[in-house]
Amino acid sequence: MRLSERFIMAYNRIDKQLQKRARLDHYVGFSQLVRRVARNDSMFAQFADDLLEYAELRNAIVHELVEPERIIAEPHPSVVEHIEQIAAIVEKPPLVIPKFQREVHTVCSEDSILEVMAFIREHGYTQFPVYDKDGRFQGLLTDRCIARWLTFELEKVMVNVIEDIAVADVMAYDKTRGDNVSFLPQTATVFDAYSEFEYHLLSDYPRLEALLITRHGRKDEELLGIITPWDIFHLHAINGI
Repeated sequence: MRLSERFIMAYNRIDKQLQKRARLDHYVGFSQLVRRVARNDSMFAQFADDLLEYAELRNAIVHELVEPERIIAEPHPSVVEHIEQIAAIVEKPPLVIPKFQREVHTVCSEDSILEVMAFIREHGYTQFPVYDKDGRFQGLLTDRCIARWLTFELEKVMVNVIEDIAVADVMAYDKTRGDNVSFLPQTATVFDAYSEFEYHLLSDYPRLEALLITRHGRKDEELLGIITPWDIFHLHAINGI
């Protein structure tokens, strides 16, 4: 199959997905659809610039003034491979589960902070969802919060038994007041996760330390996975998403 034919096939697959998401009862051109859908769809927003360029390229390689339409140019192989990759992704977007499904280590607000610090030394984790004794979500304990607590309480720590200091005592020094963590449902896409981190970066909210995944995105549900900023950065670096 010629490169141009592969390009047009992938282009039409993407156009079909755009039409589905737009839910319009009348025809709208490809470029206009991209702009419209990208306003509310984090996945298409990620690919919008590329798709608008490919719309221009499609018009350049297809002569529409003859019947039937005639291909007058051949795209570069790398361009064809990329648009085919986009087509595959928009047809079956990668979901946060099972991509980020893993056991999440949680702590109780009544646990000794010494136990948490020992766990950090052993495993290197820096984010811990905190629940009270009744299973209610209390926030995200981070290494930043621990450092802040130590800054203000170092003298007390030196004269007291650290085993008696609870996670809740340290969480009192969390400046974010819980705005450093968000919840996503298991049906969310990787692009939804990326968009959530980006939103916090561009807003007045504190830096997002983690996204916690539950079945319906509710705080009172079992944790199915966790996404950190490093996970998103690593995914972007490897896949170019």
